[in-house]
Amino acid sequence: MDEHGLDLLPGLILQWVREDGRRKVPRLWVRASKEYLEEPEALPPRAREEDINLVTAIGILEVSPQYGNGGWALQVRVQGSVELRPTGQEPDEEDEDELSPDDFEAEFLIPERGEVEVGVATEDKAGWQRFQR
Repeated sequence: MDEHGLDLLPGLILQWVREDGRRKVPRLWVRASKEYLEEPEALPPRAREEDINLVTAIGILEVSPQYGNGGWALQVRVQGSVELRPTGQEPDEEDEDELSPDDFEAEFLIPERGEVEVGVATEDKAGWQRFQR
């Protein structure tokens, strides 16, 4: 699997997703989700002694061909909010793992939100060529 970094704006990708969603038969498979990453080593030792962790929300938008094997998968990854939580505390129930593309945009694609990475993973050279069309 080859990975290619892309210089694309996430808002443009969401525009493509929305346009595809208006088709009678969408051609794209889309999944937006939120993950949590605990980073206890990022805190000073005293905070770790008090069983507090630094938790970062990560937003991921994945787009790939709906039908057949296109050989590529586009991904937007955004490092979002950072908060302190007691060690082992699960995310709130309203913090669902699955998001709609609109919720992904509202929660993660706001100015000064965090690092944004856009890339495409391809199975082979042919997958890269299909993605570029």
